Amino acid sequence: MVLNIFAFMRNICFVIFCFPLILSAQNQIEKAIANFDSQNYSKAEVQFKAIINQNPNNFKAYEYLGDTYAAKQEWDKAIKVFEYLLEKQPKNADYNYKYGGSIGMKAKSSNKLTALFLLDDVKKYLKQAANLDVKHIDVRWALLELYLELPGVIGGSIDTAKNYAEQLQNISPVDGALAYGRIADYQDDFNSAEKHFKQAVEIGGSKTCYSKLIDLYVKYQKPDNALHMAKEAIQKLNAKDFNFKYTEIALNFNTKIDNAVKYIDAFIQNHNSSQHSLDEALILKAKLHHKLGQVDEAKFCLTQALAHNPDSIQAKTELKRIQQL
Repeated sequence: MVLNIFAFMRNICFVIFCFPLILSAQNQIEKAIANFDSQNYSKAEVQFKAIINQNPNNFKAYEYLGDTYAAKQEWDKAIKVFEYLLEKQPKNADYNYKYGGSIGMKAKSSNKLTALFLLDDVKKYLKQAANLDVKHIDVRWALLELYLELPGVIGGSIDTAKNYAEQLQNISPVDGALAYGRIADYQDDFNSAEKHFKQAVEIGGSKTCYSKLIDLYVKYQKPDNALHMAKEAIQKLNAKDFNFKYTEIALNFNTKIDNAVKYIDAFIQNHNSSQHSLDEALILKAKLHHKLGQVDEAKFCLTQALAHNPDSIQAKTELKRIQQL
């Protein structure tokens, strides 16, 4: 009985000692992930490396480190990390996908001879990931793009791309619609692409769905359609990035400039969650004012942009151009 009590006390002491360490490790990785999600990649890299040094078996930290290298387009480093993870877990679909994808991105940024040399590995690991996980959406998109972009003489195939579009359709109807729209757009078939992207908007109604349809209209010089869909996206999704997109389209096609000023003002008032910076928005607004002949307002916007980002070459160039008129 006494021995059991001592054993119990030892277990309690062990838990009390280890619990803060577990919490500390969890806190460390949460901070690193937060930096990764905020695109503070250099800081995240340092943190993930520190976690791995403390615990070499923390595969989650390893995977995030590989993702960090990929985000920084440091493909050789990303390849090395995912290769290590594959050695540990060869049947992991995500590791196969990220390893093959990293090799693919290295090939894309290399000369033609190197790219050709790497191509077999890209196909091998992406296909392996698809076989390991029959519902893996990302890898099927990667394979679709691969076979769409490759020249026919080295294995490119529209039919194979359509096969992956069909697989995506079976997994996710919205991804299927986007995939068929992508292929139709690649083949310069506007009517078919529009049909599929509209279907994607009806089914999914996400930012991606709206963006694909809007971009299609812009590509085919249909600003009224593009602006209509951007306005609908603003109303339905309350996504400020579409305010920015509406303004860009209006400016590029020199149409509905007054409306664009209102939309960019709304963006400027609440831009924190956007991928576009405040100085970019102010530069865009300055261009609108200049189109309207409001030179002083344009100069004021550019001065504000430079106050926010003194290093903005675009703001400096635009201000100099207006001052010289």
